[in-house]
Amino acid sequence: MTLVLVILLLASFTFYLWFLWTVWRGLGHLSKPADAPPRYVSVVVAARNENSTIKRCLESLLDQDYSSDAYEIIIVDDHSTDGTLNIATDTAAAQTKTKISAISLREEHKLGGKPNAIARGIQHARGDIIFCTDADCIVPRQWIRSMSGCFEPSVAFVAGPALEIPSASIVSKLQSLEFLGLMTTAAGLIGYGKPIICSGANIAYRKSAFLQASGYGDQGSSCDDETLMQRILTRNIGHVVFNDDPEATVVTSSPASLRVFWQQRTRWAAKRDRYENPMILWKLILLYSFFGVFFLTVIAALFEPTLWFLVVPVFLLKSTGDFLVLQRGAQMWRQRISLPHFLIAELLHVPYISLAGLIAQFTSMRWKGRTLEK
Repeated sequence: MTLVLVILLLASFTFYLWFLWTVWRGLGHLSKPADAPPRYVSVVVAARNENSTIKRCLESLLDQDYSSDAYEIIIVDDHSTDGTLNIATDTAAAQTKTKISAISLREEHKLGGKPNAIARGIQHARGDIIFCTDADCIVPRQWIRSMSGCFEPSVAFVAGPALEIPSASIVSKLQSLEFLGLMTTAAGLIGYGKPIICSGANIAYRKSAFLQASGYGDQGSSCDDETLMQRILTRNIGHVVFNDDPEATVVTSSPASLRVFWQQRTRWAAKRDRYENPMILWKLILLYSFFGVFFLTVIAALFEPTLWFLVVPVFLLKSTGDFLVLQRGAQMWRQRISLPHFLIAELLHVPYISLAGLIAQFTSMRWKGRTLEK
């Protein structure tokens, strides 16, 4: 049994190091926005129970360094039970420049979740390019201009940077650090030409590409922006690029509690059958196998001390690789990494990924009081 663990750990760790190398290499091949004349775009924001954040989001969308008559904002209220729709409607009524539309899904019986809400917004969109962010996010003034500048003729989908702003608590800081790792990984994989993940808080795509890819399809509410991105690439509809401009960084607050954080991350990990390209699923399985095998090896080392001679070097090499990649992402988006926080995160990384990935496959997905269909 010990020999089997050793062989599996070494094999899976080799794949993990290769994975880090692809991310590192991809970070050197990201897209930079070019100066381009303003084109008419539609910003679609799905909102559900965001009465505490929707006004701030709208204010940032209205405060764009972009011609006010060259973009519209479409807010789609996804069955909110608070004052989200009223705030959006009032803001739209008071606006005299940029056009704001507020659409309510309250009359619909089908609770399709965020993908359904965005698809409804796109039906009303007049722009050839769709911008998406979340209702709890703040976008920078250069957001539309920067993301638009990445749409060369062959580009169909642009992903941009998003960061979580932590509170004073160490838990919040660790959550934000983990999100920075996800964003760095997303950017590197897209830059390498093998995109797997992106953040729906900061994306833009051609409306024609969305329609050609059949949108989000009919696979339930877990079929999301990542699925759309992968479809566009798999079906050769257009190129997918990542905008590394720090002036395009969208920000949001870190999850308010560990419970909310756990629900969010397990929801992200539950999309096991949403990949048209089977190689993506196999890569994720191989990547997860490293965390699972490493976790089991650490437990086995408690009973077989000789395993520590393998566990410790693997941990040190993993930590070094993780830090180098994370530091490169942090420098790109003007962030600073606290070494103590990083070390704490590294100690938690393997058990966290092992448990979250496993539990996500056997639990229902919850989002703002709603059970989502897998």
